Amino acid sequence: MPAEGKSKTCDSPYPAIEAVIRPYSQYPIPVWSLSALFLASSFVPPRPFFPPIMHRIGFGAIFAGAGYVLSTGDTRNGSGITTAWSLTYLFFNMRKSLTSNRSAVSLALTGATLASTALYGSEYFLLQTDDS
Repeated sequence: MPAEGKSKTCDSPYPAIEAVIRPYSQYPIPVWSLSALFLASSFVPPRPFFPPIMHRIGFGAIFAGAGYVLSTGDTRNGSGITTAWSLTYLFFNMRKSLTSNRSAVSLALTGATLASTALYGSEYFLLQTDDS
């Protein structure tokens, strides 16, 4: 769990969301877990309904980098990178993972990416009120 008082903003217009989301959305462990999931899925043999292997390796590396940015304390850029690349992954692969040929790996990647988008997107779009 992240250290208390790490928040860079105060007086958020969403105090209920801030109390639940903020402790996790400024912490790199969730995005590093997502990165590990993507990199581990690269060992699963390719199938027609899986994301391409280069997507799995590439997004895993990008999410690892976003976790590094968050670990340095730059929550604005770290949450922005995570949100943008999560939405990009969902744009390219969500429909394919929800078709009739569902697989546990594809659904796990999509579900975890969707959760990451919600977590870090709420930090980026709702909770960061200062412009510095």
